[in-house]
Amino acid sequence: MDEVTEDAIVNRNEPIPVTSVGQQSHGSSSAETSAGHRHSTSSGGPSLQDKLFAKLLQQVIPAEDVDDESTSADRHADADAKRPAFSLPVMANNFRRFNARIGIVFSFQSQLERLFSWKQSSHTFSFLFVYSFVCLDPHLLVIIPIASILLFVMVPAFLARHPPPPSTSTSSITPYYSYHGPALAPAKTIKPASETSKDFFRNMRDLQNVMADFSDMHDATVSVFAPLTNFSNEKLSSNVFLLCTIVTVLLFICAHFFPWRYILLVGGNAAVLSSHPSLQDFIQGVIGELADHTADQSSGSNFVKKDASDLLGLPPTPSATMSLLGSLTDISLDSFPEEREVEIFEIQYRSLAPFSESQWEHFVFSPMPYDPLSPLRIAGDRPKGCRFFEDVRAPRGWAWKSKKWELDLDCREWVVERMITGVGFEVSASDSESPMSNEEVGGWVWDLPSTVSPKNEDGMTTTLGYDDYDQSVLKPTSSKKGKKKGKGRAAQDYEEKGGIGANAMGEWRRRRWARIVHRVSMPTEQGKPPSLDQVKEE
Repeated sequence: MDEVTEDAIVNRNEPIPVTSVGQQSHGSSSAETSAGHRHSTSSGGPSLQDKLFAKLLQQVIPAEDVDDESTSADRHADADAKRPAFSLPVMANNFRRFNARIGIVFSFQSQLERLFSWKQSSHTFSFLFVYSFVCLDPHLLVIIPIASILLFVMVPAFLARHPPPPSTSTSSITPYYSYHGPALAPAKTIKPASETSKDFFRNMRDLQNVMADFSDMHDATVSVFAPLTNFSNEKLSSNVFLLCTIVTVLLFICAHFFPWRYILLVGGNAAVLSSHPSLQDFIQGVIGELADHTADQSSGSNFVKKDASDLLGLPPTPSATMSLLGSLTDISLDSFPEEREVEIFEIQYRSLAPFSESQWEHFVFSPMPYDPLSPLRIAGDRPKGCRFFEDVRAPRGWAWKSKKWELDLDCREWVVERMITGVGFEVSASDSESPMSNEEVGGWVWDLPSTVSPKNEDGMTTTLGYDDYDQSVLKPTSSKKGKKKGKGRAAQDYEEKGGIGANAMGEWRRRRWARIVHRVSMPTEQGKPPSLDQVKEE
């Protein structure tokens, strides 16, 4: 194994990772995999093991949705088509290439850690001076990238091309650089680390640690910010939302009044200086003395603490402080839960077979009216629902508020609202301002036969697919018959309006029932809002 790779940028501040025989590490497994793939590709193609793994992964990974690809933009589809699909050999090859070139990132990370940990105080103070100048004059921020390229890239490259001549004397004379004449050395280029060098294993070690650090930071961030923002605790999240809204409005109005340059100057210097080891030891010592002094006061003289709290007007205990803050931030959420109206349709059926005198029979309670143009009717399916009122359940996340179902007698409203055609419905006597207010109306909406065209009061055929039937125009004899059976009254209504007698109504009729529900808390499930027409199917 090579010691190092020449002209490769890598973090060499720590020793190379050591692998044990008994416990295999991630670095060794990755190295063995990389070495195996390297030998297989150098021999002329992927090995049989790589092909088997690729076939296995193709069976395990689900295929992409064709609809999603069709809805995406054309340029994204073209870009995805040019990129290779998932393959284990391609992944191994790309990992080797990435690991050989990622050393510059880890080297920069190591330099930052050395800078802010005060390994060399002169470097840290130099950074603070530069930072202070930039805070006082933000225009210098444009100069920093160009100056960094000059000082840290081009000057070392020039010195590499013009090295000092070798020293031949025994005296301690500082070597000098000659800036005249031709170049004495080749140009220095950055090369990827060799797969058989220690630098390659150093990169694997750093990559493994960075992945662990990112995972830990991600989990810690989610554990801190998720309870504040996901409304699992509605009062806490509402307080945070209210606070952020107030701060946003205030900053939008007053942000230009703050001296941001001095704030950044003092805050940045304080943050870097606070990481100095000596200052950290001093702060920890002060905190320990204050803790000991507080413990002595609490054990010896309680009246001093009481007098100080009374003088400042502060709560005497931390629990009292938290209760005071809780009372200040206690906001009232919805005083009353959200209420909505759910509906169910009572559907009845009768046979229209020749010489059949079948009566209307209850069929099902369905969330859909099962009108002539409903998808179920067009598909030839029966209405779906439950047989009894007791089997109708409230939507998920909701509970019944009213005790019973209420019949909707104004069937015209929901028929017109849904634009249902090919049906006839009743109109109550109160709507038509008729003196016969004692006439009973059941709110039924029935299908019209396909061979019948409903007519209006003038005897003209209507262009709409539905018609209304006023109960007040019935003759006294007809009204008596209508009180006995609802279907007889409906048939007579239609006959008065220009129908064809007993066969004036179709096979199906329905009426609407409504009930009030209110929202209840669902702490265990979070998802889409429930549908209001959910019922238990038989």
